[in-house]
Amino acid sequence: MKTIFNNNIGLFINACFALLLSIVYMPFANAEAIEHLQKSASNAYERMIQAKQSAETLAKDAAFGEKKVTSIKQKLSAAEEEAAIARKKSEQANALLEQATNQWKQATDTLANEWGKTERR
Repeated sequence: MKTIFNNNIGLFINACFALLLSIVYMPFANAEAIEHLQKSASNAYERMIQAKQSAETLAKDAAFGEKKVTSIKQKLSAAEEEAAIARKKSEQANALLEQATNQWKQATDTLANEWGKTERR
């Protein structure tokens, strides 16, 4: 009977010891879990800040690119206008050249006719 009693006391003491260890260990395990969560949150915050900075930089780059595109479009429009004006002036100059050439041909024909008339006299 003593052995059963001793065994029961031994089991009770072992159970109490296991309970005591789990009670003492739980705060440490919980502290480790909290520390791990804090590190994870800190890492996530750092990634968020880096992503924010990257997004801001890329937004500035995009805005600069848009301004550059607008400027180039304005320059292209001005160049197209200048080209159209130059083309119109070129067409006018060609028309004047054709008119002057025709007048010259007419004048030389008239001159040749007059010379021909004077030589026959």
